[in-house]
Amino acid sequence: MKKITNKISSSWVSNKIYIKKYLDGNGLFSKEKINKEEIVAIFGGYVMTHKEENDLDLKLNDYSLQINDNFVLGYTKNNQVEDACFFNHSCNPNCGFKGQIVLVAMKNIKKDEQITFDYAMVLSSSKETRSYKMKCLCGSKNCRGTIDEEGWKIPALQKKYKGYFQWYIEEKIKKLKNKKPAL
Repeated sequence: MKKITNKISSSWVSNKIYIKKYLDGNGLFSKEKINKEEIVAIFGGYVMTHKEENDLDLKLNDYSLQINDNFVLGYTKNNQVEDACFFNHSCNPNCGFKGQIVLVAMKNIKKDEQITFDYAMVLSSSKETRSYKMKCLCGSKNCRGTIDEEGWKIPALQKKYKGYFQWYIEEKIKKLKNKKPAL
C-alpha cells in the first residue's frame, strides 16, 4: 500500500485512498468508507489543446483528462505524473463528476474497494482528438468490452450517470436530446 501524499501536486486526492498494484499497473483503493457525494479527487494539470497533447509521449496521453472538445488537463513530463492518474475505468463505477474536475462518490464505497469511474463520463470525439479505443478489463457483468469516445452517447449510460458526467458531456447530451425529433 502506497500512501497518497498530495505534496507538490496539481491534483488533490482524498487521504481515504491508497495506491495498490492492480493488473499490469496501479489502481486506487479506499482505506476506509467513503460516503456518497463525498469528494474523492480534484484533478489538475496543465491546460493543453488536443494538438499539444498529441505531440506528447504516448504514455502521457493516457494520463490526460479531457475537459472539453478542444482542451485537456495533463502532464508534460513523466516525472509529473501523480496519484490522480491511477483512477481506473469500470463499466460499473462507484465515482462520477461534479462539474469538470471534481470526482465524487456516486454511492457509499466500502473499505478496500477500488475507486473507479467510467471513462465515458469524460471522453468525447472532436476534430482535434485522436480516436480512442481500449479493451475494457473491468470484469463487471455489464462490461461493454471496449472503451471509446462514443460511450457517452449510449442512452442507458446517459440515464445511469445523469448528473455524474463532466459538465461539457452533460451539455453535449442536452444538445443531442434537443436535436431528436419528437415522436
